Amino acid sequence: MQLKSLGKMIQIRSRKCHAALLALALCLPLATAGCVSSTEPILSDARAILGERGQLHIFSAPKDGARTVLRYNFQWRRDRYVTVAAPRSEPVEFTAHPFEGRDLVVQWKSATAWSPKQKQRGLRPVTYFLLRKVADGAFLMMPVTEDNVDEATRKRFCIKAPETTCRISTPEQLFAFARAAAEKEDPDPGIVVVEGAAKRP
Repeated sequence: MQLKSLGKMIQIRSRKCHAALLALALCLPLATAGCVSSTEPILSDARAILGERGQLHIFSAPKDGARTVLRYNFQWRRDRYVTVAAPRSEPVEFTAHPFEGRDLVVQWKSATAWSPKQKQRGLRPVTYFLLRKVADGAFLMMPVTEDNVDEATRKRFCIKAPETTCRISTPEQLFAFARAAAEKEDPDPGIVVVEGAAKRP
């Protein structure tokens, strides 16, 4: 599947969590209203399931419908992926974890927040989204949001905070929202393309 053909598939709906994909792609430090977040990564024991290194292409769209494409070089470092900063963004660190079926749960956070020296410079929450494999190296991208669950689930799992209406702290909470996002099957998801590093001859 070619990058150009994947780009034609992208039409993000204008809705509360529409900005979440842009926030993830642009590495904005603030959590978007409607999307669940945590103060620290919830999932551990990550593996390099996207390869040891490569390039990450994130396709989304701003509210006016124009397509936004961001590219990051990434590599695996001990227990997480680290990216190189793009022109309009900060470097980030992320992990990808097998979930259910073809889906992966991704934890995504600004790299500057992981350093102990940065803890007093304001909260940079961990945000979450699903990647659903549709072809080798190609995934649909769906935000994990509180909007996909009922009021009872929100009251049970969401912790309200000044920065967000739904903070979570346990795998049980994360999986409840991730499963709801997976079941909803957003008809207009973003696209993520992962290209592995070229092998040396």
